[in-house]
Amino acid sequence: MKLIMRADDLGFSDGVNCGILKSVKDGLITSVGLMPNMQEAKNGYEMIKDYRVCLGQHTNICVGRPLSDPKLIPSLVQENGAFCSSQEIRQRTNDTIVMEEAEIEIEAQLKRFRAITGKNPDYFEGHAIFSEKFFKALENVAERQGLFYSNPVDKEWSEKYGIACSSFYHLDENGLYDIEKYIFEDEAKILDKQCAVLVFHPGYIDQYLLDNSSYTIIRPMETAFLCSKKLKDYIQKMDIQIIDFNSYT
Repeated sequence: MKLIMRADDLGFSDGVNCGILKSVKDGLITSVGLMPNMQEAKNGYEMIKDYRVCLGQHTNICVGRPLSDPKLIPSLVQENGAFCSSQEIRQRTNDTIVMEEAEIEIEAQLKRFRAITGKNPDYFEGHAIFSEKFFKALENVAERQGLFYSNPVDKEWSEKYGIACSSFYHLDENGLYDIEKYIFEDEAKILDKQCAVLVFHPGYIDQYLLDNSSYTIIRPMETAFLCSKKLKDYIQKMDIQIIDFNSYT
């Protein structure tokens, strides 16, 4: 089988950048999602740019501040102009994201991605928010800009490209999961697929992460696992081919 090993959140913080670098340099990550609006985005890109990696836009509308004028995107921001948190958005009874406003911010983040990297993203998707309006806005922008929109959780998309989404893990009261059981006992349900995507969040803990993310101790755990001999031996034993999204563009 073929497997895409994706790391999200490049640019989130310095600690996250360092963990992603480790997972690219010494581990099995070959696809990385950059969050263009975050302050550490450029530094994160500079850290990994010389490695062979498939770099996508991990579009973020729930952490930090937008790149577009907050007055133009009221459905996405708080009164202070910062994004509404993912927790606040998930608690809404209805999807109140305005698709046209989402497209304004997505375009602004694409402009910043190009300014940082000097190129288009290899793939195009979103961070943390499971909103049909957000997904559609991403798809619309990708179509207008000639970009590869990635959404393996969508059955129609998955069937079109032959890329399946792994099963989601469930975090315990400590914000962790049994990563060896998830992979080695195939709780991820990838082994019966022709091609699947595994999404990880490698990183190291710093104060910004502690203040702005619920994914904390999970990140160094995943970083260590992605670089482990045990995982590399398993991939070889199961004859799994690690690829990236460039195989489909």
